[in-house]
Amino acid sequence: MSPSVLIPIADGSEEVEAVSTGNALRRGECEVTLASVSNDKTVTCARKTKVVCDALLEEVAGNKFDFIALPGGVAGANNLANSKTLIKMLKDQQAREAWYGGICAAPAVVFKPNDLFPISGTCYPSFQDKIEGAKNVDDRVVVDEAAKVITSQGPATAIPFGIKILEVLSGPEKASAVKSEMLVVE
Repeated sequence: MSPSVLIPIADGSEEVEAVSTGNALRRGECEVTLASVSNDKTVTCARKTKVVCDALLEEVAGNKFDFIALPGGVAGANNLANSKTLIKMLKDQQAREAWYGGICAAPAVVFKPNDLFPISGTCYPSFQDKIEGAKNVDDRVVVDEAAKVITSQGPATAIPFGIKILEVLSGPEKASAVKSEMLVVE
């Protein structure tokens, strides 16, 4: 069975992070669900790109996912942080020791205030003061194996973020194949 990944998005989410992460995961044969945290499947992202989601978050809130991946974008991260449904899903994910992650502003704006931020993690550089004390903050993609959390810095790291998620869900061979197919260089 293919790993399942939820990518919740909101008005103001960074479209490159949401779509590129999802694209890498879909290439790796993950079942990706883009879900709007509002009551409209069409989301207007940070740079005014409109994305039509697969579902509303409320429609999939009872599902268990192998990974929940949050995009950033300041306004989007704030909107994600204000979703009680999403915070509950993330807390449930953490409690059952299942993977989750975030990129850009999401780790600082969503994870940190909700006690979901790992010991090792990163975020967009201008938000690093909000994750004071974290280890490995300067790395582009950080995996905290013990917490089962992956964090990343921003738009340019979205594909490596997606590939790292794929690696933990499907193994290094599958991740390497997608990385090669997408012409990702280190």
